[in-house]
Amino acid sequence: MSAREELEMHLSQALSRTEDAAVQAHLHAALESTEALPPTPLVECPVCGKVGLPERIAMHECQLG
Repeated sequence: MSAREELEMHLSQALSRTEDAAVQAHLHAALESTEALPPTPLVECPVCGKVGLPERIAMHECQLG
């Protein structure tokens, strides 16, 4: 899960757990703001050359050809 996906998940969960209209308005605004975030740049594994999101490359298992 990318950092953006995780942020959206937490905001959505918070939105689903509150009944306060002011809090809901702030959470809706925060969710809309995530759409304006720049895309996460892809990185390349220095060992095997696989390209992907930084958090996924950091955790992948290198499979050298």
